[in-house]
Amino acid sequence: MPADPAFAAVPAHLNPVIQGDLWLSWIAREGLTALALPPEAGGQGGTLAELGRAARTLARHAPGAAWVLWAQRLCIEQLHAAHNRAVADYLLPDLIAGDRAGACLLPSDSAPVPLAARRLERGWRLQGRLGLAANLQWAGFVLVAPACFEGGRRARVLLSGDDDGLRRSPDRPEADWHGTRTAELQAQALFFRDDEILDIADEPDAGLSAERLARITAVDRVLRAALA
Repeated sequence: MPADPAFAAVPAHLNPVIQGDLWLSWIAREGLTALALPPEAGGQGGTLAELGRAARTLARHAPGAAWVLWAQRLCIEQLHAAHNRAVADYLLPDLIAGDRAGACLLPSDSAPVPLAARRLERGWRLQGRLGLAANLQWAGFVLVAPACFEGGRRARVLLSGDDDGLRRSPDRPEADWHGTRTAELQAQALFFRDDEILDIADEPDAGLSAERLARITAVDRVLRAALA
């Protein structure tokens, strides 16, 4: 975990696009994306308490950068927990290194509405509003989103910023969101393949275990407490 003087040198830029990429690179370089992640997953180990202390210190120096850390580290945890190991193992090194952004849906008082997934011959077609998401960086991002398949099956799917059919609004203009690249996302006839399904909730052999779900919730809680 970096020392306090390093946090005082968090990079700043007037252009929100450049600012977000600078923050993401800095967070990864200082080891925050790998903190409290097991070494076998590409992390550096450590505890959630250490991650929380680092996030609180970062939030004091650069609140926007702390939102980027929340999204990046939570996306990493979601992929680390995923049943689809091929996708997770492919993406985790880039996410930990900060070479790709991990976006997350902003917390709200109600559960996110799953995207409607309609079966096609060689994949699925997604439709629906996702709401606000943070860390939609210019360098490219991925996002874990809930979906509902025909027949009522619930799943988590992986979306990419370059997916045809993923629409985003302009970034939020408020000063508090500068650099966080926070915007509204919507899926409009977005095509995705079976191998982009991370977990299927009602299939025990293809879903999240209670232990892994609890771990994702714990990481989210620790990072959001720092933002509060």
